[in-house]
Amino acid sequence: MANIQDFLDTLLEEGTEFARQELEDLIQEATDDSKLFIKHMGELATEFLKMRASGELTNDEFRELMEDLVDLEKMQFHKLSAEAKIRAQKIANGLCPFGKPA
Repeated sequence: MANIQDFLDTLLEEGTEFARQELEDLIQEATDDSKLFIKHMGELATEFLKMRASGELTNDEFRELMEDLVDLEKMQFHKLSAEAKIRAQKIANGLCPFGKPA
């Protein structure tokens, strides 16, 4: 019985470490991606505002560009959401390496 308990203890320790590392990686990647994306969106919005102020864009053109930024933000959210789901599945697979529970 001790051999089974040792095996289960080792499996639990390895699974816990795997899950912890995967979660840390997920958080770091999402944070880095989001910071870069948000910075870029801010730069674009600033540029569009300057262009509108200088008369290079009409109100309609400015509105369309800002709507495009909103669409890009939605796409980024869905991308991060999909990546998080994939990572969560990877964690679940790593914690249950012998296949899905019955």
